[in-house]
Amino acid sequence: MMICLPNGTVVHHINANYFLDITSMKPEDVENNVFSFSSTFEDPSTATYMQFLKEGLRRGLPHLHP
Repeated sequence: MMICLPNGTVVHHINANYFLDITSMKPEDVENNVFSFSSTFEDPSTATYMQFLKEGLRRGLPHLHP
C-alpha cells in the first residue's frame, strides 16, 4: 500500500504481507508501535490501517506547504 502526492511522490508505504502479518498478531506481540493497535477500533486491521493513513498524512503535509 502506498500514499502518493499528486505528482507521484511516494510519501509512505507498507508491504501488504507485512500489514497482514502484524494485524494477525496479538497487540502485545507487536514490536513497532508505529502500527500499534488503537483502542478506538476493535479490528486490528482497521486500527493499523488508520495508523498507516495518519503517518502518511504526517509525512505528506510538509511536501504540500510551500
